[in-house]
Amino acid sequence: GQPGSVSVMVRYQGKVAAFQATLPLGAAIDHLPPARNFVDELVFKQLRAMGMPPSEVCDDATFLRRVTLDIAGRLPTVGEVRGFLAEGDAAKRDRCIDRLLESGDYADYFANKWSALLRNRRRSPNHQRGNYLFHDWIRDSFYNNRPYDQFVRAILTASGEVTQNPPVEWYRQAVTPASQLEDTAQLFLGTRIQCAQCHHHPYEKWSQRDYYSLAAFFSQVARKAGEGGEETVYARRAGAGATNVKTGQAVGPAGLGAKPAELTPDDDAREALVDWMVSPENRFFAPALVNRYWKHFLNRGLVEPEDDMRETNPPTNPELLAALGGHFVESKFDVKELVRTICRSTTYQLSALPNAHNAKDKQNYSRYYPRRLTAEVLYDSVNAVTGSSGAFAGLPAGTRAVQLPDNSFNAGSYFLTVFGRPESTSACECERSQEASLAQSLHLLNSKDVFAKLSSDIGRAAVLAGEAGRGVDEKVRELYLMAFAREPRAEELETARRYLGREVADKDGKRHPVSQREGYEDIVWALINTKEFIFNH
Repeated sequence: GQPGSVSVMVRYQGKVAAFQATLPLGAAIDHLPPARNFVDELVFKQLRAMGMPPSEVCDDATFLRRVTLDIAGRLPTVGEVRGFLAEGDAAKRDRCIDRLLESGDYADYFANKWSALLRNRRRSPNHQRGNYLFHDWIRDSFYNNRPYDQFVRAILTASGEVTQNPPVEWYRQAVTPASQLEDTAQLFLGTRIQCAQCHHHPYEKWSQRDYYSLAAFFSQVARKAGEGGEETVYARRAGAGATNVKTGQAVGPAGLGAKPAELTPDDDAREALVDWMVSPENRFFAPALVNRYWKHFLNRGLVEPEDDMRETNPPTNPELLAALGGHFVESKFDVKELVRTICRSTTYQLSALPNAHNAKDKQNYSRYYPRRLTAEVLYDSVNAVTGSSGAFAGLPAGTRAVQLPDNSFNAGSYFLTVFGRPESTSACECERSQEASLAQSLHLLNSKDVFAKLSSDIGRAAVLAGEAGRGVDEKVRELYLMAFAREPRAEELETARRYLGREVADKDGKRHPVSQREGYEDIVWALINTKEFIFNH
């Protein structure tokens, strides 16, 4: 009873194929929002075929909050909100995107994302230096917009000591050729090839030979003790190769579906691996990244899960995936340009509010799909509205959760744990949970941690209560701008006025005006416990 597309996989005697069927809604589409780039043209083309009218474009306040959370991993400031809402230029959304992409907050947020995917975590207290150096290198890469192909090459071909070459840290986590090839395939090629280690992949064409041929690229990786207790990673001068444990046959390095690489014993096979990966003809590399980023901004990959791209799991919009991948290659793997292309599209800027036709749509992008803020972003957002900050041992005061050097460093923060912060033990995005739970609701409602933030003598409520020069309306408007990037509605403002102006009875029955500080604590508490605050919409 739900319109959309569905893929049916058929297996028979070692063969596998997929059939894709579409059940259109068939509603009349009288008009569409303006298409701003090729993303919109291809999304709207599919919506026409589906007969599924999209929602309207979201308002400015919604857009600003959404794009700031998605690019910078934080709430917009009151000054940013007021300035943006007052600006009348039609190009202001594009300028906002560019400003966020050039900010250090963008680099912090995506360093947080990629540090987790690259399994940058401390295994012991003595492991701190490499962990910090790798995180800083990742952050600098995004801040300076290092092309994605160069970013991947620096990691996969890393040699030396971590103090001179921080990407070497990746080899501390991915220790064996098996873990190296599996992480590489899943993270950079969007392919889960683990099954092929023992038998033919049940849902894909990859065999054990394909698995060990890919592993052969890492067969030269060796380690030795370096200075100051550090480890040196290097490529041995020996022919690259691996042994198929099932057949006992030696196999040379080869990309998935590619001819064996022609290498001399002096060649580092990892360079040949990256050469194959970043080739414009490679059908895995660019699509894997654009699909991952599409999910980051639209909350659903064109292929789901985002790192399980195979012929038996086709994309919901094949033309769009191909166009995004081609554009990424043409831009010379410019990640900021990819983000700019997605966020400038009308598709990204559609309202999350469904119309009469698209409430059930979860795969055609006829509206924006709301999602809960990640653990680190929500923690920082609560701090921003309550006027508090996190305290992380060994780090400067004011360090935000998205700036933490690794995801194993939770400093005893139950908040980050309960809201699904990953432990960086795998290269899978699935390790991060954004599902809602009762424990999360209870923590926001009545935990000692949140209460301490609300009732702090230097917190937001105490500051607002102590300001005699501003009226209630102005203070409440400021809170709404902080939390939701919008002005309060008339009924919301009136409710706050009544609450702050009410009288309460003491133990003797005498009535007194409510404590302004407690009143503002209650209002802040109410705001951070709304879905509008907890979700990006």
